[in-house]
Amino acid sequence: MSAVPRRLGLLVAVLGVTIGLSLAAPRADAAPETVARESGHTAEVIALAQQVAARQQSLYALNQRADARDRVLVGFRAVLEKYGYTGEPDLATVVLPLASYDVSAGFGLTGPLWEAEHGGQDFGAGYGEPLVAVAEGVVTEVADAGPYGLRTILTLPDGTELRYCHQTSVSVAAGDSVEMADEIGTVGSTGNSTGPHLHLEVRPAGGNPIDPMDWLRAAGLNP
Repeated sequence: MSAVPRRLGLLVAVLGVTIGLSLAAPRADAAPETVARESGHTAEVIALAQQVAARQQSLYALNQRADARDRVLVGFRAVLEKYGYTGEPDLATVVLPLASYDVSAGFGLTGPLWEAEHGGQDFGAGYGEPLVAVAEGVVTEVADAGPYGLRTILTLPDGTELRYCHQTSVSVAAGDSVEMADEIGTVGSTGNSTGPHLHLEVRPAGGNPIDPMDWLRAAGLNP
């Protein structure tokens, strides 16, 4: 018999045994000689069939992991979009602190409502509206801050402080590490406030505040 017909015959036999290993599962992990005695096939065919079956199982496991990752990404993408990020999930670094809000008093305003220039951006929202971490970081303070009401300070890896003011409740504590879009508390009207809203301050390196809207837009968001 020539080499080509022999290889073709061997391939057909391997495929047949592989199907048997996959569907009937006749001890595919057993020694080829043992399976050969039980199945009537040669040890060479059984060994090759077991290799093919093992590769099929590996591919199946890889596909399962890929499907699971896709499901996670779909859910993560939905969360990101809810908080204002519409790009590729793998590139996301910053989201908005609220899913639903009305932009109100802006940075730098002056007037009878403030002792000095308004040092943050106000986002009007309903009582109890969830507040989320705009980026990953560490909670460095949760406390009653007088006119700022119940306040959470989130410090990012680059040292930028984000101050969430006038909260009605908190769901984190000082020292906690949070991921982007993790809930940290809820909107309230504590402290010097005329209604429920988030007063958000952005302070690079913990220093003087900058316009939060400029900072959010620089991160690719459109508040």
